[in-house]
Amino acid sequence: MISKSKEVSTTNTRKVDTVIGKESSFKGNLEAPGGSIRIDGYFEGELHIGGDLIVGESGIVVGNVVAKNVIIAGEIKGTIEARGKMELAPSAKVIGDSKMITLVIEDGAYLQGMCAPLPKGDLKERGKLLRVDTPEEVAAVKLKTP
Repeated sequence: MISKSKEVSTTNTRKVDTVIGKESSFKGNLEAPGGSIRIDGYFEGELHIGGDLIVGESGIVVGNVVAKNVIIAGEIKGTIEARGKMELAPSAKVIGDSKMITLVIEDGAYLQGMCAPLPKGDLKERGKLLRVDTPEEVAAVKLKTP
């Protein structure tokens, strides 16, 4: 579903558990099965988030993303799987294929890549796969992921 929204919320009104600040960079894989993350700096690697991913205006993500909702005011280069909503603010730049339930694009946002709807029936199983605690469970999930 594509919908029109008056404003994409990238402010601090959403609950965020982890922040990668404007002057920070991170390279590697990051998993937050039960939390939300905001990126205002530079991130390179894989993101698997049980909650929301918020990429602020100064944020840059290079890598693949799986999250409940993905709110973008900055830049993502890689594939995105939003198990709920993907929102692009006017300053957003996305290069890569994406799958989501709902897509909101503000005027001025840049999106290059294929967009496909995510089947609603897959949500429960995909959500269960992201809730892992041990390295062994993480490895098992990676083996099952298509």
